[in-house]
Amino acid sequence: MLVLLLAFAVTFGGLHTILEGGAWLVLCLVLAVLVFGGGLAVRTLLRGHPVVARIAGPLAGAMLAAAAIVIRFASDAALLGFIPTAAVVDRFRHLIRDAGYSITWQNVPATADEPISFLLAAGATALLLAAEIFAFSLRLPALAGLPLAAIFLVPGMTPEGTTDGWLFAASALAYLALLLVGRAQVGRAGQLVPTVAIGVAAVLSGLVLPGALPSTDLTATSSGLGPTVSTGVNPMLRLGDDLRSTDIHVALTYSTVSGRGEYLRLVEVSDFFSSDWGPSQPSLDSQNRPVDFPRPPGLAVGVTTENEVTYVYVANLVSPWLPVPYPASSITGLDGSWQYLPESFTVASNLSLARGEDYTVSSVVLTPTPDQLLAAGSRVPDGFGEYLSLPPDTPGIIAATAREVTAGESSNYERALALQEYLRSAPFQYSESAPVTDGYDGTGVDVVAAFLEQHRGYCIHFASAMAVMARELGIPSRIIVGFQPGALQNGSDRGRRLFEVTTKDLHAWPELYFAGIGWVRFEPTPSRGNIPDYANATTPGVPVVQGPPAVPSNPESGLDDGSAPQIDQGPTVVRWLSSGQLSSWLAIGGVVVLLFGIVFLPAGLRWMRRRRRLAALRAGRGTAASAWHEVMESAEDIGVTVSRTLTPREAVARLHRVRGMSDAGREALDRIGRAIEREGYGRPTRDGTAGYGESRVIDVRSGLADDLAIVLRCLKAGADGNDRLRATMLPPSLVSRTVKLVGRLA
Repeated sequence: MLVLLLAFAVTFGGLHTILEGGAWLVLCLVLAVLVFGGGLAVRTLLRGHPVVARIAGPLAGAMLAAAAIVIRFASDAALLGFIPTAAVVDRFRHLIRDAGYSITWQNVPATADEPISFLLAAGATALLLAAEIFAFSLRLPALAGLPLAAIFLVPGMTPEGTTDGWLFAASALAYLALLLVGRAQVGRAGQLVPTVAIGVAAVLSGLVLPGALPSTDLTATSSGLGPTVSTGVNPMLRLGDDLRSTDIHVALTYSTVSGRGEYLRLVEVSDFFSSDWGPSQPSLDSQNRPVDFPRPPGLAVGVTTENEVTYVYVANLVSPWLPVPYPASSITGLDGSWQYLPESFTVASNLSLARGEDYTVSSVVLTPTPDQLLAAGSRVPDGFGEYLSLPPDTPGIIAATAREVTAGESSNYERALALQEYLRSAPFQYSESAPVTDGYDGTGVDVVAAFLEQHRGYCIHFASAMAVMARELGIPSRIIVGFQPGALQNGSDRGRRLFEVTTKDLHAWPELYFAGIGWVRFEPTPSRGNIPDYANATTPGVPVVQGPPAVPSNPESGLDDGSAPQIDQGPTVVRWLSSGQLSSWLAIGGVVVLLFGIVFLPAGLRWMRRRRRLAALRAGRGTAASAWHEVMESAEDIGVTVSRTLTPREAVARLHRVRGMSDAGREALDRIGRAIEREGYGRPTRDGTAGYGESRVIDVRSGLADDLAIVLRCLKAGADGNDRLRATMLPPSLVSRTVKLVGRLA
């Protein structure tokens, strides 16, 4: 038991690549002790009743583990703190539902929150019980490797998850020890060679295969609707890797009543304290259905707006976020369950994905005048502390640069213009590779500082730099990740200009808040997107700011201006399950097939050997010796010992006494015994048929096939379930032949 417990402890530890913290590991180890300890206690108490003990052992372990799970997750709803009630069942049902939400929204490595911990505990208990049954009830310790392998398959098959090769090797060594202990307990020390070979192969696989197998982190996949584009829950993660990919796929198409292209927002990022920026799991209120949005925050009555209607068809975007223009006033035509977030006007779902949605968005286009933006001055309303907060260790170069660039400006509007023009001008350059080369590819204030020193990056760096510098100047800011307007198509949508948005159009930009106007978009990334009129130096009335000269931009230039960041796949189970890239699915399928192949290989080899002998006998090509060898090997497989020093008659007499041998079986066994004697000791004729005429040889050998089939049925009927399972899955005759072969080769 201790060896099996050690194997599971090491294997559970391998999940550290996809789960943070250590409480989940302690929980798994406690469950392992309860399952295996409960089985051991029952087998000890019922030592005189082994059959009952083998049945009751797993039941005791299951009851102890179930009680522990109830105490851990629902003690307040249980009778006496551990007896399940209807309230406990309801609690577990909600935990399973919430686990799906948590898995959907978290990134890898994920926090093992309450729902995920419950799901992990339930799954671990099932695998532990399977190992208990295999190792102790069925006495087939080799099969205990199946639940161990199932645990180690999880990280390698999860996007962004990796298999820890060293822990895999340690688990393989523990499994090898388990096999050796199992062989010693049943008196099969002679099977050391194949056991060691299995262990060595497992160790080498653990160290080599994780790095050799293709990644399951897919960039674009196919489905019935064509290539799938997946954002996961955090489109900011690994944005650079997606940008550098050359694959381009259609995410959605849309048209507008005005015929203008639009920015479509996915997520808002406002927490700048972590090293990996991104949206957290939103708290969705079922009352906030997107059929009716409130008035945009901060928008005064006097600000000029234009009404717009956008018709969106999402081709194959697998995302819990819905592409929506800002600010939306209503959305109709959605099939799924979607809610809006009042703070950001982003639309998300715990239950639905954007793929296949066909909807209509009514929105307003904010067209504040330069005078209105100037009138906002430097006032910031109360309640915007979240959008001004920065980590205490923010590098000083950010604030120093912001103050230097905006030194001559008096209003937040002019400061924002100065920041935008600074980032869009020399020496800044758009580069997808420089952040990787210089080691600042990512998000966080330290990355922003490195970008300001290196002056090269892509949209996430430009957007982050402007947002952080704006906060240093007291301007509320946030980062938006979504889509550029896309490319204008030759066709039309019911007479409206049709735009196609692809993976190259994913983009990041900053939004800054101005009193009386609300959130306003800026475009600091050179050669990407389009600059709004109120921020474009070529628009009459826009203040001329000091510093680098403005870079004119055609408002429509962003509709088809070259490559842009691709969608991040997001390390979530939703993305992985929706993926269909052929090579990766083949790799996953290959691992599964290989696992099953290893488990069922002995059974397949033994079955083929038996079928070949029977077929040869029925065709007249077999010999009595082949029938006799099959009888001896089948007896060995079910645990019947027949000494090799016995003569055929003595061996037949021994098999006569085997349980399950019927009268017909004994008669068939006698005929096989006489045939082997005649074949071995009778006077051969010229045709070599040991006393038979050539005309009868086929009939005689066909009869031996029938006799052999009868004997095999009797041997199988006399064996109990455990012996039959062992004879099928790990035939001792095949193992002994392998040992002999290895010995001869050695």
